[in-house]
Amino acid sequence: MLYEVSPFTEPTNHDDNSEEYVVKSVLGAELKDYVGSFPLINTLIKIENGTRFHSMEIAVHFIEQYVLQNNFAVFKHKSEKFLDGTCRKKVFKCDLGGRYTEKLLRPTLGKEKSKGTKKQGCMWQMNVNRRINSPIVTVMLFNNEHNHEILTDTIKFSTCYKNFTEEIMEQIEFYVVHGRCDAGTIRNLLQPKYPDHVFLTQDLGNAIQKIK
Repeated sequence: MLYEVSPFTEPTNHDDNSEEYVVKSVLGAELKDYVGSFPLINTLIKIENGTRFHSMEIAVHFIEQYVLQNNFAVFKHKSEKFLDGTCRKKVFKCDLGGRYTEKLLRPTLGKEKSKGTKKQGCMWQMNVNRRINSPIVTVMLFNNEHNHEILTDTIKFSTCYKNFTEEIMEQIEFYVVHGRCDAGTIRNLLQPKYPDHVFLTQDLGNAIQKIK
């Protein structure tokens, strides 16, 4: 299912007591009562400092769809909560953010091998905040600069897109238990249902092993 972004409007009273409807940059009002997984967004998403979302869940969905549209990946770097347990703040960073480090692998034939991480120190970052008495979430910081080339296949190899939702895992389990399907067959069955999700055979194989 596809979803088109439409502006949220609310009435305001001015000094002349005349009521006007003004467009507010609150995204996702139509999704506030949506049941199940949020739909894909097929219109161009524009986000800037001050952009507002109808809730934290909707904000996360819009941000994830935004980065997919722009062919890069992010991870949730930080999350803060109020005393009542509800989310107050989330910080998203580019998947290539952070410092480059070397990981020492097991020595092979007396030689030590090292493997570097893919981190490149990218400074792309987005912070979203919510006030305690309001569901509205606001973009408080948005650094939209990358220090690396944006490739169309970035998301295919990003670790943050390797996890499957509970709904997808239930379908994988059904195909394994009742259909005795292998990873390749399951990928062909799931891809048309979830065109925005990247299904790698290796990741499906790992999911199948968990089920077995």
